[in-house]
Amino acid sequence: MSGLRTSLWAAVSAALLVCAGTPGGAQTPVPEPPATGVLPGGVAYALRPDRAQPVAVVALWFRAPAAGFEGPPVAGLSRLAAATVTASTPVTGTALAQLVERWGGRLAIAAYPDSAAVTLTVPADHALLAVRTLTADFFAPVTDQGGLKLAQRDAAEAALLRSFGPDAIEDALGAALFADGPLHDGTLASPQALASVTLARVRAYAERAFRPANAILVLTGDVGAGALGSVATRDGAAAGAETPAPQTARIATEPLRASGNFPGIGLGWAGPPITAEPEATALDFVADALFAPRTGRVTRALGTLKATVTGKFVTYRNPGIFLVTISGADAEAARPLVERVVADAAQPIGAAEFETERARFVYRTLADLTAPSDAADTYGWYAVEGDPAYAPAEGGAQGKYFTLAAHLTPASVAAAVATYLARPPAVVTMTKRSGKAE
Repeated sequence: MSGLRTSLWAAVSAALLVCAGTPGGAQTPVPEPPATGVLPGGVAYALRPDRAQPVAVVALWFRAPAAGFEGPPVAGLSRLAAATVTASTPVTGTALAQLVERWGGRLAIAAYPDSAAVTLTVPADHALLAVRTLTADFFAPVTDQGGLKLAQRDAAEAALLRSFGPDAIEDALGAALFADGPLHDGTLASPQALASVTLARVRAYAERAFRPANAILVLTGDVGAGALGSVATRDGAAAGAETPAPQTARIATEPLRASGNFPGIGLGWAGPPITAEPEATALDFVADALFAPRTGRVTRALGTLKATVTGKFVTYRNPGIFLVTISGADAEAARPLVERVVADAAQPIGAAEFETERARFVYRTLADLTAPSDAADTYGWYAVEGDPAYAPAEGGAQGKYFTLAAHLTPASVAAAVATYLARPPAVVTMTKRSGKAE
């Protein structure tokens, strides 16, 4: 797959027909639209049907900074705005969240530093209706005070839940790594900050962020090309896509100290951009080899220490980031051990051990793509970051991602570690907030 490309609307429309007759009575199949393309209204799409699945997944991804475009940043503003749209009453009279519940489906909203996603998982016979309703509601967003109130409560509950886990440390690592930009601003806000956001600001954000030119529609599961004809258009949608906000590195001289509901230590390194596909794949491999439950090198090295360690490489447009969190009673004692194992990964390991780790990595990555919603998340993420052809879900085990994984060597992986993880990491120390949880 060569990435997003413009498709002719005639091809999309024609794909809605099963076949066309010929003078001789034979049936000529009408060609399917490209699996990846751009509709006339400016909406990019990825159509990846899997008719064996019992549901259809319809996801809209938007390129938009989580904390807002202008004014004081509010972490998680994108999620708040999306939730407000789904809870507000549109011109059709029924809020999207209520419709999805009636259909027996599920609605999920996710906010990332530089993107947001709204995903509907519905019975297959509701796929076309889900596409039409989702795109109509977001491309001409309605926001009202009642919807904002429900969204503020929902966003506060979601942020509170995430504050009791490693997400809180990972979010703070963005501020430790960057002086400004979406990754610095993060996605976790306090309930007080969310409650202070006005309807005017939510509305302005929604109208700017949820434009067709910023959108990527992902269709997976039991859904076909006919769903593309249900995409709503928006008058005056000629405005182009938002330019990705740049990140400015922070010159860290000491650990960033914060307080929260999940005490621990965070280590972060800036990694390769998504365009450096071999190196990005190598750091995905390293994260799995070092931090996978039970089999990871760090996991095994912890021994009897009472510490929980997570590690992952997050593929962003530029740069990617490698994040490690350490929590538990022995977090301080575990930190030098973790740093040593990461540093040791700059030396090539034996071929047999490497092949075992690679097999585990490929297996776990493929296993994470079995559900249609997981596949939709993967397509959406890599498309919004600018490299849809690199998505692990693209082409399965024979796709670009796993082909790159097959070409990794002990030396190439060690070189990626030496390039990106040999420098001292940005550090966050999170202490337990006194008083009740916030």
